[in-house]
Amino acid sequence: MAVTVPAGDARVVAVRAALEPFAWQSFTAEMVCRRAVAAMDGGQVFPRPRGPQTRPSPQAECTGALVEILRTYRWRSLTVDGLSRLLVGSAQTWRQERAWFDIRLGLLLDGIG
Repeated sequence: MAVTVPAGDARVVAVRAALEPFAWQSFTAEMVCRRAVAAMDGGQVFPRPRGPQTRPSPQAECTGALVEILRTYRWRSLTVDGLSRLLVGSAQTWRQERAWFDIRLGLLLDGIG
């Protein structure tokens, strides 16, 4: 379940600004999610995960997770504000779950867990 994010949140404002000038309803879910992740990150670089680098970047993983979430919604019928809040809340939830996964994995790799 995605967390509720207020409309004035800076990430929501950034996503809305990345989508609003365009006919975003005609975009694919992947294009909407890519634009949203780029807007939320604002150039932020994720820390490199531990272990072999055989999986996609965190941004690509987040985009994929958001695409899967949009598949369960009639997202084209949402307002740009509603879509922006949904994407930011879902990304925040995904990132929290990802952080806990990486912590647990690190403990297992260190022989503590």
